[in-house]
Amino acid sequence: MKRKKIAIFQANLNVGGIQRSLVNLLSSDILNEYEVDLYLFSRDIFYDISRFKENIHIFFLKPFPYWFRFIPFGIIKKLSFYKNIPDIYDFVFDFDSYRQECAYCTTKMLKPKKILWIHNDMEQELRFNKKYRVLYLFMKGKFQFYDTFAAVSKGVVNPFRSYSGQKEAPIVIIPNIINTEEILDKSSEVTDITVDPMCCNVICVGRIYVQKGYDFLLKDFYAAYQKRKDLRCYIVGDGPDADYYKKWVKNYGLSNVVYFLGNRKNPFSIMKQMDAFCLESRYEGQGLVLWEAKCLGLQLIFPKRLEKYNSSLAGVDSVVEALVKLEKKEKKQNHLIEYHENIVKQYGNLLWDSFENRCNI
Repeated sequence: MKRKKIAIFQANLNVGGIQRSLVNLLSSDILNEYEVDLYLFSRDIFYDISRFKENIHIFFLKPFPYWFRFIPFGIIKKLSFYKNIPDIYDFVFDFDSYRQECAYCTTKMLKPKKILWIHNDMEQELRFNKKYRVLYLFMKGKFQFYDTFAAVSKGVVNPFRSYSGQKEAPIVIIPNIINTEEILDKSSEVTDITVDPMCCNVICVGRIYVQKGYDFLLKDFYAAYQKRKDLRCYIVGDGPDADYYKKWVKNYGLSNVVYFLGNRKNPFSIMKQMDAFCLESRYEGQGLVLWEAKCLGLQLIFPKRLEKYNSSLAGVDSVVEALVKLEKKEKKQNHLIEYHENIVKQYGNLLWDSFENRCNI
């Protein structure tokens, strides 16, 4: 039987949760029965793609000029670009969900079912992300051209319906795949970071900017540290606010307590040494890093307001109190079998069932 074909459009495979989610998908067995063409608009690849299967084919396209982001999508859709992309696919994914190039290539095709991924809480992104507020004005016209949508958590569905205008569109909830095999393998690799086993060590992984709530995290950690001096905090990631928070840490006398480790291709060998993982984002699409930490058996500390983005994970009423009461425990690896069984089922709803029978929320 001839394999069905999928085209996936993504801006790049640089550092980011969306990029890591896509790498995990293409390293899994879920799309094994399809021929998959991945179209990227940058050759810079941060993540390990050595686990991609033979049915995954990568193509590189020239990106639009930067100022195309400030042209309404309705106008861009009428123009003619990327003529060499064949209209031969059964399904096309706009996995990026932000860039005009991805939307253009996806919606210009006539034959395939067109699917857009919803990676974030649109309401909160419009509230806190000034850049996104501007880009939204020009890209909001694209949503009407998709057949269905894939949301990474239940918490992003209603905000999307409210701000996209797609009140009745079919939406399938498909959490991000967690590559547990890779995480556990890489956690055993040698790292240059060694933590003090006599301390209670906490880690946070994520881009250092307003969404990820490092102001909340550091203030709460400072308050907890005043009550117990054996706490240590390790931050993996970088971003536009990194220098500000490094100065904040120095000013509050935490330079020997809070450590900034920058971006790491393999954070898991560092995470493995920790006692807990802490996340205090203002909002998420899904807390991918929480599930990675759960795979390694770390205790999870995050506020209850993030529960809606992470089904079945329990938040805390007070991060400060949770840090103060944190105890060392034996860590047990978790392969997240039930979690992934649900993802396989939802991909079935997305790709195999009729639109009428899909999981419509």
